[in-house]
Formats: sequence, structure tokens, C-alpha cells
Amino acid sequence: MNKLTAVAVSVLLLSAATAQAQSIPGWKAYRAQQTGQQAAPTANAGQAPAAPPQATDPQPAAAPQPAYQTAAAPYATRPAPKPAPNGGLFVGVQGGSGWVYEDVDQRAVAVSAGYRWQAGDYSQVGIELGAGRLDETTWRGYGIPEVKFNTIGANARFNFGNSPWFGVARLGYWHARSRDGWDRKVTADGAYGSLGVGVDLGRHFNLQLMYTGYTYAVDSYYGDDEYDINRADTVTLGAEVRF
Repeated sequence: MNKLTAVAVSVLLLSAATAQAQSIPGWKAYRAQQTGQQAAPTANAGQAPAAPPQATDPQPAAAPQPAYQTAAAPYATRPAPKPAPNGGLFVGVQGGSGWVYEDVDQRAVAVSAGYRWQAGDYSQVGIELGAGRLDETTWRGYGIPEVKFNTIGANARFNFGNSPWFGVARLGYWHARSRDGWDRKVTADGAYGSLGVGVDLGRHFNLQLMYTGYTYAVDSYYGDDEYDINRADTVTLGAEVRF
């Protein structure tokens, strides 16, 4: 083999090697395209690997919640305040008119004192002692004697909710003393009952309008062993102080 032939053979071998080297990467790229894969780029020396590509498609926005699905907070109502317990001692005074004899108006005054216990949010019950007087007067020229009396019984008041207005009820025993037309001493025993309405003007003071009915028995004019059942009435306006 002469020198020219040797050079030609070397050129042919070098061309074949170069073609072989170039065909290998091209074949890999072709196979990657066929299988849906993309060949990873070769990072240059000294450079950090490239970050993976970010998705360019926008994320779907969250659907707004319908207004009716938002649960509204329940409307909180504050309970009505309950009155503080007001049980305790009380002293009252009353003044008005009384009728022992039909159509005969006598001036009436009375005082009372007692104690009430709280029996509920709006009610109180207790006991009382009292004393009173119906003044003497005249009627068609006749003298009407004075009547004095004492009472002992139960006393209750009931507030109308949280308002200052209240009702009053009283029930008990009473004893009266007077004189007849011959100036003889006369006594009577019986029961009394009252109904009234009042208004608190503060924690310790109130006004009351009261009706009281009295029933009693006295000796009959027709026999020592017979009794007449009688009644008397009073209507009074009073004031009460509580402690």
C-alpha cells in the first residue's frame, strides 16, 4: 500500500467514526420523540440545574359560596332582669273613710307593721299586726260612736312583672271596741280581707290604695244567746316604708 492509499483509508475511517458519533445522539432524540419524552438538557459545568418549568395554565378560581349557605349568627336576646329580693320589715300608715253603719261616713286611720319574705321572682308573703280607728261623727242629729280595732293576719304583694306597680292582698282576724246608744261598752270579733294596688316610688317607699271589708258578730238585741252578723268597710290611701 503506497502512501496515497494509506491517507485515503485514514480519511475514510475518520469519516465513518464521525458519522457514527453523530448518529447516536440523533437516534436518541428520535426515540425520545417517539415515546413522548424529552431529553433532559445537559447542564454546563459550574451551572445549577435549571428549575422545572412552571405550569402556565391558570388555576380555576374558587367558586363563590351562595349567600344562603352562610349561616347567620343567631340573634341573641338578653333575658329580662329579675328584680332583686325585697323581703324585709315594713311599716305602713293609711287614711280614708269607713262605714260601720249604712250611709254613715266616718274618718278612718290605721297603722300596720310586719315582715314579708321573698316567695318568688315577683311575689312576697308575710305577717302583719295593725291598729286603727274610725272617728265618732253625727248623722241626722244622732251621735255615731268611735270604733277602735286591732288586726293580725297575712300580707302578700305581687309585682306586675318588672314594672313598679304591684297588687296587695291581706287576710286575718280583727277585734273591735265601741259603745252603743246607752254608752255601754261593745266588743266585736271577726275577720278582715283587703285588696289593693300600689306603686313603688323607690326601693324603700310606696303608695297604696286599699279596700278592706270586715265581718263580725255582735249580741242580738233580741236575746243573750243570739248574734247579728254585720259588716264594715274602709277605703284608704296609704304609704309604706320598707327596711
